[in-house]
Amino acid sequence: MRLYIDFDNTISIGDVGDELVRTFGSFEPLHTELHRGDFTVAEYYRRAVATFRADATPESIRAWTLNVEIDPSFVTLATWCRNSNITLTVVSDGFDIYIEPLLQRIGLNELTVHCNRLEMTEKGWTLQFPGASESCSCFCASCKRNALLRTAADEDVIIYIGDGMSDTCAAEHADVVFAKGTLAAYCTANGIPHHHFRTLADVVHVLRSVTQKQGFRQRRQAQLARKRAFERE
Repeated sequence: MRLYIDFDNTISIGDVGDELVRTFGSFEPLHTELHRGDFTVAEYYRRAVATFRADATPESIRAWTLNVEIDPSFVTLATWCRNSNITLTVVSDGFDIYIEPLLQRIGLNELTVHCNRLEMTEKGWTLQFPGASESCSCFCASCKRNALLRTAADEDVIIYIGDGMSDTCAAEHADVVFAKGTLAAYCTANGIPHHHFRTLADVVHVLRSVTQKQGFRQRRQAQLARKRAFERE
């Protein structure tokens, strides 16, 4: 089994990316325009970062992350994965500038993270989207599906945990899905089997229970989706 987990509003309590823009820049009307379809997620990020004030520095942003709340059961989940020899990977359409300090704060900076990059250079803020894909039109700057495809073997059972629109593409390609919020509604509407959760404590409970019994199996529709995605890439 390989377990992939979203960051914003899944590991963190609340959407840290949204709060970052609210705190250091102008959140509206850009956010409304994004969801209206006026531009892509990547373009939204470029425009939002362009609104950052002078006090938005790498140091001030990292200091700000010290007050971000993390789901208390995330450490429990990571420990269970380590003890069960299950690879745990963070996949996010957010940015390394807040994800990495937060993981370091809770002693989990050894985890592999697939996310966007935000860096201050002599010319100002630069953004990179290493997981971007021309073959996918999902609601992401960097397609999370691609992180799954690049790191999982054909025989792996892929478990995905998420909450929002940026997680829908990955969920379609996962064998086992834990969902809440918008992702849960999407799974219900599109016939994707999923376990609903409120906190990661719910996820840990199901993982422990199922693996002690029959375990998880690959989902046929997810296998076919991964095959089609490989062919397109």
